[in-house]
Amino acid sequence: MKIRNTIFATLSLMLLQFSCRNASFENVDKDQGNLGKSGSGDGSPEKGAAYGTAADEMPDVTPTTATPAPATATEPMNQPTPLPTKGGQPMPAPAPTPGKEVPVKQTLTVTTPSPEIKAGGIQMPATARLSGLTTAPVVTWKITGPAGKTEIGSIDQNGIYTSPLSNDKTFPVTIIATLVSDPTIVGSTMINVLPKEQIFVRCSRGNMVFPIVADVFQINSTAQALPDFNDANQARKVTTVCMAEYAVAPRNFDSGFPDVPGLVEWFALKTTTQLVIPADGMYTIQLNSDDGSKLYIDGTLVIDNDGQHQAVGTGSDDSLTIGRKEVTLQLLKGDHNLALNYFQGPRFRIALELKWKTPGSTNFVYIPTPSFK
Repeated sequence: MKIRNTIFATLSLMLLQFSCRNASFENVDKDQGNLGKSGSGDGSPEKGAAYGTAADEMPDVTPTTATPAPATATEPMNQPTPLPTKGGQPMPAPAPTPGKEVPVKQTLTVTTPSPEIKAGGIQMPATARLSGLTTAPVVTWKITGPAGKTEIGSIDQNGIYTSPLSNDKTFPVTIIATLVSDPTIVGSTMINVLPKEQIFVRCSRGNMVFPIVADVFQINSTAQALPDFNDANQARKVTTVCMAEYAVAPRNFDSGFPDVPGLVEWFALKTTTQLVIPADGMYTIQLNSDDGSKLYIDGTLVIDNDGQHQAVGTGSDDSLTIGRKEVTLQLLKGDHNLALNYFQGPRFRIALELKWKTPGSTNFVYIPTPSFK
């Protein structure tokens, strides 16, 4: 900065000297002009007279390049701001004040294998889970139902809910679990109790309460037997439902399906599940249907009961001789793929019964829900 100021002062002084010198030359020229005028008498110099050369217009000055002075210890550059000191010693940064920790309240979750259950004394387990724990918590169980409804079923202290023996209309039941160690922590879920006579329920997949999945197809009104389910001209899928068991005794059918209530005739079911065989042995399986049906086990057709016909039953519209067939098979313990296809022709009578005699038994019984999965 000092050198810069010095250069500026020097240039200013030289320019001043040049101005003074130029002024002196001008005065001399004027004087000479007056002395050598040609008698014009106006005091003007003669045309073509010069006032000076280029060397006279600019001073003879050589510019000097300035070199910046190095930074000194008294002028630090880009130094961090020093920490505050006390007694010549840096003061430590203040420690953050810890906030008061708010405990997170645990959540008790209650689940059931199905959101629906049929009346008839059917059992279904409820499960309680406490957030953050892998083991089952100790809880107490209770149920509540609609105001004024007395028969809503029961639940034991293991969380096993038992549906009422009968009801004629769907109603909700709330299953409630309360944590024994902290009664302020409560969890619940709601299920619907369906009429005992309801055959089909809405579902997306099977569960332990309704383990049989049935795709529902609308078929031609001229069908005399099961359709080709792969041929859209014979069968058009309209919905999917689930069933608890094949226990549809001969009856009139006018309720349709959960999503297709008007479909009461000219439909077919393509059902699938797994049959659980409890022990190796000879099993006699009986199929009764109105109209036709076919039973497959592990992909093999074992009963062909197809065609448009009545079922064996005690009603005036039922048969005493046709519509029912049976087979005896050697089955091994374990799970077996089961498929049962069925169709209903003209309204209104339907039937679809699958029973068995297990090894050592003399009576046919419905294959129970726990034997499917």
